[in-house]
Amino acid sequence: MSWSERIRLKHLQVLIRLCEEKSMSDVARQSNMTQPALSKWLKDFEDNIGMPLFERHARGIEPLPAALALVTQAQGVLNRLDRMNATLEQYRQGFRQQFTLGISPMVAAVYLPQLLTYLYERDPQCHIRIQEGTLDVLSRNLEQGELDLVIGRVDEAGRNPAMGYLPLGMVPLGVAACRKHPLAQQDEVTWEQTLEYPWILPPRNSPMRRSFELGLDAKGLPYPTCAIESAYAHTNARVAVNSHFLVPMTRSMVPVYPDLCILELDWSDPRLHGQLGLLWRPQDSGEPMLEEVISWMSKQDQVA
Repeated sequence: MSWSERIRLKHLQVLIRLCEEKSMSDVARQSNMTQPALSKWLKDFEDNIGMPLFERHARGIEPLPAALALVTQAQGVLNRLDRMNATLEQYRQGFRQQFTLGISPMVAAVYLPQLLTYLYERDPQCHIRIQEGTLDVLSRNLEQGELDLVIGRVDEAGRNPAMGYLPLGMVPLGVAACRKHPLAQQDEVTWEQTLEYPWILPPRNSPMRRSFELGLDAKGLPYPTCAIESAYAHTNARVAVNSHFLVPMTRSMVPVYPDLCILELDWSDPRLHGQLGLLWRPQDSGEPMLEEVISWMSKQDQVA
């Protein structure tokens, strides 16, 4: 019998805590174990798998790469069990299917209303949960089994190649401003003029921010002043509507806010844009709701 067939859920939880806490005494206390018993379990576990998982030192323990990889899988197992409980609960309430979708806020503003309407019309007994966020967070949740599909601006260099992936098209960006903004009254706007105003920018770890800064680097242009850093597209738009803030925004999102417009600024460099794509776990391929959403998204003409 292999080690994976003998392991218990409690052991997975202990392994996760060890990587998080990096303290044998703290984890032993949290797990209602003595420290010697925890040390023996960990040694036996490492002996069974044939490699060390932690580096021991006077201040505690430090997880090795193998431990971190195992913890990612362990968290996925626990998350899938939580999803199983949620599935049973949805069946008790009369729902036949459940689907959990991760989506970036700017893409959500363009696609989500139509997508949800389509799915509900196809099956009124489906239960759908939406999580909006930056792609780094959504991708991690997808890998750990918390999400079924992610829709967003996919950074080719940063995406997990083990995930299923479908590119959908380029995401055309522009610089949005209130229609009463001084720059909105001009037929042409230079980049230098935009630097005189405060900006709302997406988080530094987001694909949009990386594409934005790489594009400016390539043109030899300075970065604007980031007065507000926010991933919440609707909030950013609402702030821009009543102020002199400038904000990068997908062009197809601007019609949602009639008081905003795209400045007449040279934004043609493709590095200032991004790739819209879908991500999912390969082992889930063939699931009806997943395939339904992938099919619907692949048929959309407009790219967010």
